[in-house]
This record gives sequence, C-alpha cells and structure tokens, in this order.
Amino acid sequence: MAKNDINLKISERSKPGKSSKKKRWDIYTNNKIELQKFIKIMEPYILGKNRQLQLINNFYETIQNKQMKDVLKDYHELMQYYNQSSHLLIIDENKLFVKIGWKPTIAQHVLANEENVRINTDDSNLIWYLAGIIDAEGSICMNERYTDHSSNYRFSPVVSLTNTNKKIIQCCCSTLKNNGIGYHVQVRINPDRNRIRWDIMVSGIKRVKSLTDLLNGKLTIKNRQNELLNKYCNLRLQNLFIKNDFGSSFKESVEALNKEN
Repeated sequence: MAKNDINLKISERSKPGKSSKKKRWDIYTNNKIELQKFIKIMEPYILGKNRQLQLINNFYETIQNKQMKDVLKDYHELMQYYNQSSHLLIIDENKLFVKIGWKPTIAQHVLANEENVRINTDDSNLIWYLAGIIDAEGSICMNERYTDHSSNYRFSPVVSLTNTNKKIIQCCCSTLKNNGIGYHVQVRINPDRNRIRWDIMVSGIKRVKSLTDLLNGKLTIKNRQNELLNKYCNLRLQNLFIKNDFGSSFKESVEALNKEN
C-alpha cells in the first residue's frame, strides 16, 4: 500500500485468534481519500467482496447531494447484509434476518440447494490471486497415514484451503484446472454460521509438485513450506521407494514452519 501512496493504519488486536491463539493485526482506514485510492487500485483484484466496494463508492456519490445522517443508517444496514450474504450460500434465511436485525425488501442472497453448491469452473487463471488466498488462508502440510497393505507409514504432501465465499472458491478451482492441476472439492454444511463451506485439496506427489512449481516465488508467508514440499515431491519422483524416515523429517520441518508462522 505504501508503494501506491495509500496511507493505512495498523493495530494489534488485544485478543489472539480463537483457533490459532496467535497475534492478529488489523490494517484499515476510515479516511475518505485513502479509502477511495485503495478501492481504485484494488477493486479489480477483489472478487469475494466486490459488492461491498461498490456500496462504498455509491455511498460517497450519494452524500454529495444529501446529508450523511440521512443515508448513513440505510448504508450501514445494507453493508451488514452484504457482509453476511454476498457470494455466500445461506442455509436458513430467517437466521440471516435475525442476525442482521432487518429483512431486505429485495433479497440479494442465495439459498443453498443441491444445484448451486456445485462449483462450475470458467476461464479464470489468476495465479497470483490463488497464491494470495493460499498464503493467507490455506494450509501446506504433510499428511501421515498407516495402511493395511504395509507395515510402514505413508507420507503425502497436501495443499488445501477452505472458504465460504463461492466466488473465491470458483476462481481458485478454475485457476487450478486451467493450469492442469487436479484437485478435490468437498462441500460442508456449517449450520453455526448458516452457510455452506468448500474445502479444496490438492494431494499426491505429481499434483502437489505441479502446484508448488506454480506457486514458487509467489508466496510470502508459506514460501518455505512450499519449497520443502516441492523438494520432497522431486525426491520422491526420482525414487518412489524412498525410506519413510525421509518423509518424517520433511513432515517435522513443515510442521515447525507452520507453528512459527
């Protein structure tokens, strides 16, 4: 942001994240000029919250002709509605109305059904966008499992991500497909949050090698994990009968990096 002359603020939250217990920081601005500069630069790259950005632009256009106090409540309510429904599949709309505290006269949310939970890919090929999602919300790890066919443990490299925003999931799946990388998608119902969530998983030596090749040099937080999985995949492809303690050492190194991050 600084390179684009956008002055944002940063603050550390007083409480860590509920699941990871790690420190968290907020990067934000409530300054009109800075926010408009941010939207102008970032809007083409924001898919999951594009309606919210459009609403902010519309708000600033509206208050040029009206008093802010006359429209602020309406825009605040609509923003809450978009944050809870935009590109999300809602399980129970009544729970949605209770949560936001009002019922829209023109519904813009989508209820989950068997048809629309499917992810249909398109011609999207946003590799840097995929890398950003994996870096921020994804997982790069080594799975270890015991099989009945062998007395040894087997190690499998895995890159995965979970999200409730269908637009983001569709873009990620499309980018993987358009780069020839196989993946699995699992749909899960999340009644507590009243929405559908998707899990994308890329596993197996050849698939993960292709993905880690694609992500090379594009990650900031998980770049070392990506390098380790890529190295492991290359070594395994060179010797399919590599010893299990080799996989174990890679697993321990990746886990140590994940804890550090």
